[in-house]
Amino acid sequence: MDIVTVHHLHKTFGKGESAVHALNGIDLAIEKGKFTAIIGASGSGKTTLLHMIGGMDIPDEGEVIVDGTNLSGLKEKELAVFRRSKVGFVYQNFNLVPTLTVRENIMFPLSLAGATSDAVFFSEIMELLQLQDRLNAYPQELSGGGQQRVAIARALVSKPSILLADEPTGNLDSESGQNVLGLLKCR
Repeated sequence: MDIVTVHHLHKTFGKGESAVHALNGIDLAIEKGKFTAIIGASGSGKTTLLHMIGGMDIPDEGEVIVDGTNLSGLKEKELAVFRRSKVGFVYQNFNLVPTLTVRENIMFPLSLAGATSDAVFFSEIMELLQLQDRLNAYPQELSGGGQQRVAIARALVSKPSILLADEPTGNLDSESGQNVLGLLKCR
């Protein structure tokens, strides 16, 4: 069964001669439980595709179906509910709130939804990501790898249907990068 299906996806930025065709007729199917990497040159549309799959951007043409939900035609409020309940996103630059502790950053999406975490699952994630001793620290007190682990924990804590990671190792040394990829594969 496919968790993600993309049909004839198009997205253009700008108009006229300066228009950039980020996506030009993309078709894609990803099976549930599969680890899939999208690779390509800088500016080739990888982030745009992830944003379409995650419901953060709207295609000019085509459709995106995630976990049985066709994102075409959903209103902004419905997309927000979809993102909160179905998508975990690990951003390239972490997107941690500097005034919130590690625990507060991890719990932030759940608190926006008025939900709570599964305490056992939360503890498992903290142990797996080696964050249990850093929950009261602030992002600026962590290394780049530590901040990336917080971003991953935040994406996982709500048990999303899909996890999207935009260059999750781009800001890390090779050893930390390998560790992050290992954690994502274990998800």
